[in-house]
Amino acid sequence: MTHQKFVRSLAFACVLSAAALGSAAHAQSAVDGAVGGTVHDATGAIVPSAQITVTNNGTNASQTVKSDDQGYFRAIHLQPGSYTIEISAPGFGGYKSSAVVVQVGLLTNVDSNLAPAGTTTEVTVTSEVPAINTTSPDFNTVIDLQILGNLPVNNYRWSSYAALTPGVVSNTDGFGLLSFRGQSVLQNNITIDGADNNQAFFGEERGRTRAGYSTAQSSIQEFQVNTSNYTVEYGRAVGGVVNSITKSGTNKFHGDLYFRDRDAGWGTKSPTTVLTTQNSSGAFVSNVIKPKDWRKQFGGSIGGPILRDKLFFFFAGDRFIRNFPGTGIATSPASFFATPDAVLPAGKVCGQTNPTTGGTNPAAPSTIDAAACTLATNLSNAGIVTSYAQAVTRYTGGLADLNTMLGPVPRTGEQTILFPKVDWQINGRNRASFEVNRLNWASPAGIQTQATNNYATRSFGDDFVKLTFGVAKLDTTITNSLVNQLRYQYGRDFEYEFAQTPSTPYEQNNLLRNGAGNYTNPLGLPPAVFITNGFNFGTATFLQRSKYPDERRWQVADTANWSRGSHNVKFGVDYLHTYDLSTNLRTQYGSFSYNNPQSYFTDLILGQSTNPAVQVRAKNYNSYQQAFGPLSFDFVTHDIGVFAQDEWKASPRLSITYGVRYELQLLPQTFAGVPVNGTSFGSSAIAQTGQMPSDKNNIAPRVGFAFDPTGNGKTSIRGGFGIFYGRTINSTIYSALTSTGNLNQVNGQPVSQATFNYTSTQAGAPSFPQIVGSIGTAGAAPASTFFQPGFQNPYSEQFDLSIQHDLGWHTMIGASYIGALGRKMPNFVDANLPTPTNNVTYSVADATGAGPLAAGRQFSTRFYQRGTGANCTQNGPNSFANSGRPNGCFGAITAIISQAASSYHAVVVEAKHQFYQGLSFNVNYTYSHALDNGVNSTTFTSTNAFTDPLNPSLDYGNSDNNVPHRLVAYAVYTTPKFVHGPLGYLLNSYEIAPSFAGQSGLPYSAASSGTPTTARGDNGAALSALGGGVNGSNGAFRIPILGRNTFRLPRTWVADLRLSKRFDIRDNMNFELLIESFNILNHYNTTQVNTSAYNVTTSATGNSLVYNSAFGTRTAVNSNLAYSPRQVQVGARFHF
Repeated sequence: MTHQKFVRSLAFACVLSAAALGSAAHAQSAVDGAVGGTVHDATGAIVPSAQITVTNNGTNASQTVKSDDQGYFRAIHLQPGSYTIEISAPGFGGYKSSAVVVQVGLLTNVDSNLAPAGTTTEVTVTSEVPAINTTSPDFNTVIDLQILGNLPVNNYRWSSYAALTPGVVSNTDGFGLLSFRGQSVLQNNITIDGADNNQAFFGEERGRTRAGYSTAQSSIQEFQVNTSNYTVEYGRAVGGVVNSITKSGTNKFHGDLYFRDRDAGWGTKSPTTVLTTQNSSGAFVSNVIKPKDWRKQFGGSIGGPILRDKLFFFFAGDRFIRNFPGTGIATSPASFFATPDAVLPAGKVCGQTNPTTGGTNPAAPSTIDAAACTLATNLSNAGIVTSYAQAVTRYTGGLADLNTMLGPVPRTGEQTILFPKVDWQINGRNRASFEVNRLNWASPAGIQTQATNNYATRSFGDDFVKLTFGVAKLDTTITNSLVNQLRYQYGRDFEYEFAQTPSTPYEQNNLLRNGAGNYTNPLGLPPAVFITNGFNFGTATFLQRSKYPDERRWQVADTANWSRGSHNVKFGVDYLHTYDLSTNLRTQYGSFSYNNPQSYFTDLILGQSTNPAVQVRAKNYNSYQQAFGPLSFDFVTHDIGVFAQDEWKASPRLSITYGVRYELQLLPQTFAGVPVNGTSFGSSAIAQTGQMPSDKNNIAPRVGFAFDPTGNGKTSIRGGFGIFYGRTINSTIYSALTSTGNLNQVNGQPVSQATFNYTSTQAGAPSFPQIVGSIGTAGAAPASTFFQPGFQNPYSEQFDLSIQHDLGWHTMIGASYIGALGRKMPNFVDANLPTPTNNVTYSVADATGAGPLAAGRQFSTRFYQRGTGANCTQNGPNSFANSGRPNGCFGAITAIISQAASSYHAVVVEAKHQFYQGLSFNVNYTYSHALDNGVNSTTFTSTNAFTDPLNPSLDYGNSDNNVPHRLVAYAVYTTPKFVHGPLGYLLNSYEIAPSFAGQSGLPYSAASSGTPTTARGDNGAALSALGGGVNGSNGAFRIPILGRNTFRLPRTWVADLRLSKRFDIRDNMNFELLIESFNILNHYNTTQVNTSAYNVTTSATGNSLVYNSAFGTRTAVNSNLAYSPRQVQVGARFHF
């Protein structure tokens, strides 16, 4: 069956099901709202067949409906805004209610009592919706203009506002990604006016999170944050849905102009933004600095009529300029820049490494002295005889040379957003809208956005984004009870990134050529280098990215609403076509990884030798990685959703919602079946690389209720349960398509992207700084990736129960239980690991006594040992060294699996006051616990995410997004206009808007560093590990006996404040001056710590875990989008 026939069959079946129910869904949709209520007479008796006219106060567009035999009415598909409701019935007087507010996704209740004939009741209500929700089970929050326009937020992204809602936390890196109910940050759905606004490749919002923001704030009418039990119209989200509704033109001209100026010179320093220098005595000293950081934002909007009551326009433009130099620092400057004693203390000599203490034997007074000893030994063994004193000079000089690549990094960001929109009231039954959003972002050195980064000054990378999308929408009233909405969008998200050029002099002299002059890097860009406790330099492993991605999407969605008695039917179909073109080959320039500076200095000195016999011994790195293959690939995915839902007003007090959504994600065919110049793309040695998953059983039922126990709208009890399916992100699909491990060559390159991993002793491993010249000389077996047969898309089972009570004075209190169970979440495991036959035992070495494990403690673990075998010739035309794995023709074979599970349980208490008499506030507290067995939020794939693939229980523990306590409070207060006359300009219309968010620190695990290349097995045998980690599996580098995420960052909290003064010019026109401070109390929020707890040292005589004294020390404070040092911003706004 073709895709089109399949979709039509499902849609038809869904329509028949809805008709059989005599019902279907919500009275409101993803892009609009509704009003409804019951018409009574003066005695309280119901009035059937009353005529209700709902008129938009801005555009005069009207809709007329009638009350049913129970007196109930509902007007649907209303644009968010202010409305006038007029009700009339034979034998009764009229009823009129003005300024009734309609919000996105909500039904505003309007109950009326008609007076006897000859009289008219007119009610003027203030612009607010009911304090509590008595009609819908949705667990959501609407962020309206009052909050959007007046609450201080450190950046202008939707995530800043969504984080105000219960059950939502920022992810670990603070880039602006959010976790809803403990679920993956890659499994949310962001929409604008109901149209998909996600980038399928990375599973994030279009434009991703480095751009300042993707939508002009002045173009947004309101945000709706849905965390559970949301309408079946929404899909493709295991976590939450954030829907933005844009502004429109009306019969009155309206708009704003604004300017904001922020300068770090008005703020404070971050204690981890340091510059390390070498003083006159040769010691390295780190001093706190305050880099320049200023932002200018200006723009405005205007809307109004083109043809009154008929055609309207709206336009918003925004310009953002930021100068925010970064600072390249070492991960742990105190440890990394520690210098050895010029002369060994009395009684100490350089000797062999002691496996128990990790120092020299006899033990040197410090591990840094031991490092100098090791450097001397390494160089002497290679033929460069070196004394301890000479090694100290080389070691200290090497640190000084590395330090030339650290310090301030010039970095800027410039962004322009243009947003035109046209609304057309075609006639009384048809309304259309057309909008375009255009964004350009350019940021030299802007890939790394934090204040401090563990990258060299020329390794940050340049970042560029070009984003354009257009949305067209047609609303048609077929009959007074049947309304249809058709949406179409086309969008392109074009992102590209490049290495900064030229490289630093250090990199040009030491990474691009050798001392003998007989080697020059053939690719022209230096390989990447990383040193533990140090930093990354060279070309970042993820560059170059000339298209990454160039993603083009088009979407068509059709939703029908059918009102019938006490039911309201929603059914429809949603189709999303995504084309991804990506040009990138990760680690194409090579990547060296070192456990310590002395090993790096050894290779640096040997590699610069003019003696070829010495050069070839520059192989003291922990690992080396390099990839070969084509740069560009493109593919298409299809996402189809079919849905039906019934909202049943079972009684005046009880609303029941039930529905179902079907999700289908169609993946591309593997390239394995597509010959490339007659050569099969897939690997014949791994059959799974020729298969892609097909998951067609994603049926998601949802049910909920809203109950008004007293019938007076003062108390609401709501609850629900639903299943919500996510999607497999396109970068994971990309990995399976391109990384098959097929080494058959076309024009000297393999037809797939092949990544080779080497240890320093492995055949084909290059000598530093040389890289592998071609696949023909690679030596090592390639890696491969495939989807495990039976792979399923992720889903969550979400449930909640809440009670709200209206206290009066526009104030409500509430308590809720919310929960979510994640299932079939993606993860990655190495399917080419041997069955362990030996165990190894480690002894803890900790001279400080400060580590989490007591010195001398031992623990045993199974060990993944490298085997032996003949060279492999079956994979491609060349001979490769056997990898020592079950399939010796390959290295790691990554299976993409769907086995991870999670649980989230929380209790929320909340108090909210709607804007009344100048005041609004919200306070919510969430107590929660999120657990999982290793839910992976990695884009693309990781080789092996398990601590031990044969014992997955070791990975069960606190989720990466586990935040037990979170408190959010914010308020907006405007002083009343109590003074008249000229003094009123000075004394009236002041506003104060404080905001506070505090939470438990995010969790982290104690990790190990190093590879047990030669370990002593419990049976006495010398064992060689396949990879890093205490068990050699190259999985999660955790210490198994310490558990997962058992450590926690210090709690974080931020207080922001805005003060403003508004000068009224005339009605609906004013000028405003404002000042804002973010993190006004300058709380030190730790955003990163050193997680390396122990260094793995192994030998044929013993195995040790040597405690890293830098473990747990903070390496970054207030250094991401979520947290910053105290900053001050001033601004001005003109409203009309």
